[in-house]
Amino acid sequence: MIDGIGGAFLFSNDTKRLAAWYRDCLGIVPQGEDAECSSIYASFEYRDIANPEIKRTIAWAIMPTDQDIKDKPRTGKINYTVKNMGEALSHLKSKGVVIEKTEEYPSMGTFAWLKDPDGNPIELWEPSKE
Repeated sequence: MIDGIGGAFLFSNDTKRLAAWYRDCLGIVPQGEDAECSSIYASFEYRDIANPEIKRTIAWAIMPTDQDIKDKPRTGKINYTVKNMGEALSHLKSKGVVIEKTEEYPSMGTFAWLKDPDGNPIELWEPSKE
């Protein structure tokens, strides 16, 4: 039934502030704003493994919420792949971001866990080179 992920959506009481944090700390540059749903979005393109001429897209957006979610617990998390974990962590630390934990799994790669300013859990992953 399911053959992929179409999107990842975060909710915030201050979409512009959170989008700026993702831009400055993780390098996700918003590609625009959607007036219809008042979201700030980016997209990630990739090729289908079985059929490389098919291009797929994963949407990523920060959407406003009409509920006060400040300091409320979050569920779920987004896993972002990184090219170089050492560089990514150095950059985040230079921005004052607290890295909660890092761990290396030889067969899978290196992981790091942190939270964005709204408390959304983030997992960074540098896949194993093997």
